[in-house]
Amino acid sequence: MQLASKHAHHFYENDLLWLPLPEDIDSGHPPTFGYYLACAWSFFGKTLPVSHWAMLPFLLLNVWLLHRLGQQIGDGRWAFWLLPLVLLDPVVASQSTLVSPDVVLMCGLLFSLDGILGKHRTFVVFGILMLCMISLRGMMTAGALFMWQAILHGRNLSKLVGGAAPFLPGFAFAVWFFGWHQATTGWVGMHPNSPWAPTFEPAKDAMLFRNLMVVGWRWLDFGRLFEWLILAWLGWKYWPQIKGNHTAHHFVLLLLCLVAFLSPSALLFANVSAHRYFLPAFLALHFLVFQLLATIKFNKIQPNHLLTALTILFALNNLWVYPRGISVGWDATLAHIPYHRLRAEAVSFLEQESIDFALVGSYFPNLNTGEHLLLNGDPRRFSEKDFVRNQYVFASNVFNDISDEDFHTLQRDWMLRKRWTAASVWVEIYQKKH
Repeated sequence: MQLASKHAHHFYENDLLWLPLPEDIDSGHPPTFGYYLACAWSFFGKTLPVSHWAMLPFLLLNVWLLHRLGQQIGDGRWAFWLLPLVLLDPVVASQSTLVSPDVVLMCGLLFSLDGILGKHRTFVVFGILMLCMISLRGMMTAGALFMWQAILHGRNLSKLVGGAAPFLPGFAFAVWFFGWHQATTGWVGMHPNSPWAPTFEPAKDAMLFRNLMVVGWRWLDFGRLFEWLILAWLGWKYWPQIKGNHTAHHFVLLLLCLVAFLSPSALLFANVSAHRYFLPAFLALHFLVFQLLATIKFNKIQPNHLLTALTILFALNNLWVYPRGISVGWDATLAHIPYHRLRAEAVSFLEQESIDFALVGSYFPNLNTGEHLLLNGDPRRFSEKDFVRNQYVFASNVFNDISDEDFHTLQRDWMLRKRWTAASVWVEIYQKKH
């Protein structure tokens, strides 16, 4: 909503002029993704299908680059298996169905890795520039890649300088952006009046421990537990082969560098730990597991058997939904897909009943206008949940902000007018009892 629709509307409505973002939609990221979407709207029309088609070049590049990487980091016979292993990961699969800057971030990472491993400097330049232009997390990812290269080159000054050169255009953009943003807004990264300020409250004591548990959960969620179990089994059973596998060692180091750059914000701030924030590190884990499975000489099984099993497990984890009371990373699983149709049916019901949207309370992410959500020109929006003022409530298990207390209040004191269900998603409309 923010980095795509709202940023794009800003540039589209200002004739594609590169102007500072309004404070209420500026979270400090480079707004290049929104500018790209605004350009697509200017050429092809401001519609939701155009926005999704605008993602196609990056999706195709991701497929192409994954196949290239599969050939570089593993036995060529198994190169194809890297595609389903990565693309069926619930986080990657879900983001690939959305108009998401993380698809572009993934593309920049894959370009960079392909260029570094294959010694194609142009690919590295392009990939690092994409990372630094797309978001602050993209810049962190570029920094992790630079540290990775610096450690690998060690004391070889000529290799270190040569490896650093392709990073310069991307880093130069980052310096320019921070300078421009400081000059035009007076701040960089965060400021106290930001709508996202509560998210970046420092985590202390119990919250720090909670964040540590949440980050650990992210590394096990949606099938990643099976990857760790396979890694543990490989390490126990085939350590002599792994010990001499220098490529695997390089990917372990890459994983550690990405964790070092992406984890501190999730640990030290109140709520910066969504699954997609760790996407680059998740990809590094996939590459490490694939490289080992594709190169180890197994005794009785074939690598494709293990890769098939792991891929199926990832695919099935797109169906995994926690029971009520445990939040689900809905933008990190294909399980969210039925919600969009159910929401449309609920909106149609409210219109048929002539219910004013202002009387309907709801939760994030259902608080934006139809224009921002669907590009349909509809200025209406639901109110934030307030059981005193609301006459109706639009609820769904996709809304993680619904507390157990809210749910019990709705069950006890409100009348269920209509319920829609599909797969593991439900949407309900409640009316206040008079």
